[in-house]
Amino acid sequence: MSAQQVRPPEWRRSRPFWGGLLIVLAGVELLSIPFSLDALPLIVHSAQAGLTYLISTTMIVLGLLVWAQPAQRTFLGVMAILLSIASVLYANVGGLLIGMVLGLAGGSLAVAWAPVSSERS
Repeated sequence: MSAQQVRPPEWRRSRPFWGGLLIVLAGVELLSIPFSLDALPLIVHSAQAGLTYLISTTMIVLGLLVWAQPAQRTFLGVMAILLSIASVLYANVGGLLIGMVLGLAGGSLAVAWAPVSSERS
């Protein structure tokens, strides 16, 4: 019996999987910060607290849309990058910068992804 090469599922190769995953993780991280107000004394309280929820849920939706609509990956990736930059101002210093970095990396991966050609030589 020969050892078979382990390959990712066809679904993961046909769309920007890692970019979408990082964007979803950025949204979840940005959403988790307001719920842990008692645990983190470094939270910046602002009058625009509702924007934190809007940015984080939009990031989660963008990550899911990157998976569902790979043809729109450029627009969705750029939107994720812009929301990540906006999270520094409106979402508690970008989720203490972790959410911002995840969003920037995920958006960049989504924009840079190119579909694998089906022709093999």
